[in-house]
Amino acid sequence: MNLPWDGVEEALGTSLPEDYKKLAEAFGRGEFSEFMRVLSVDDTGQFDLVHIWKAYLGDSPEDGPDPALKPYQMYRSDRRGLIPWAFGEMECSYFWLASAEEDPASWPIVTQGNPYPLQQVRMSTSEFIFRVLTDPKFEPFSIAHLIPEPDFFPMD
Repeated sequence: MNLPWDGVEEALGTSLPEDYKKLAEAFGRGEFSEFMRVLSVDDTGQFDLVHIWKAYLGDSPEDGPDPALKPYQMYRSDRRGLIPWAFGEMECSYFWLASAEEDPASWPIVTQGNPYPLQQVRMSTSEFIFRVLTDPKFEPFSIAHLIPEPDFFPMD
C-alpha cells in the first residue's frame, strides 16, 4: 500500500523516518497485540498522524514546554519538539523528538505511560515496536510477558 507521505510531510514541515513509513505501509491501519495503535494516514482522522499532531498542537503553548509533556514542547517546523506516532493501552503515548534540521532516522523516541514518566529511547520506530511486543527485558515498555505471540489486527 502506498500512502501519500508528501502531503503528511508538507503539513508537518519535515520528513518522517523511513522505517516508520515502511511499517505503516506494510501493516496499514490496525493494532499490534491489542496494545499499540500506530498512526499513519487515515481519512477518518481517528489514527491520522497529522490530525492527532494538530490536536496536540492546538492544546500546546506557542512558547515553552507543554505542561502535560514537560520538559518537551510540541514540534513546530522552526524548532525541535514532539510528534506523536502511536498510542497504547495503559495511557501510553509514543512520540519522536523531531527537528526539521536533523535526519529523521536519528530522532529519539519519547515515551509517556502509566506508571512511568516521560523518557527517551534511542532506536528506530520499528525496533521499538518489536521490542515492546517481544522482549520481556525491555522494561518498562515490554508487554511480552502478557502476550505469548505478537499479532496484528487490521482495522479496515
